[in-house]
Amino acid sequence: MNNITLYVKKKCPLCDEISSLVELLSGEYQINVQEVNIEQNDELMRKYLLEVPVLEVNGDELDYRSITFTAIEERLH
Repeated sequence: MNNITLYVKKKCPLCDEISSLVELLSGEYQINVQEVNIEQNDELMRKYLLEVPVLEVNGDELDYRSITFTAIEERLH
């Protein structure tokens, strides 16, 4: 089972796009997805405010600049 945590905030088109990528990959891989709204956590807001979406795939963190279909797929098993 692959574990993905998606750090997002409301009204974020990039977050929606990345969520769609993960959904697409879930058709080929077993994926447990947890979506975390950073706006509900002060520490996460400080850490990720200008970086969302951030995707953690099986322990590897990818920020919005490095998230691609291929980058996610390379980290899945």
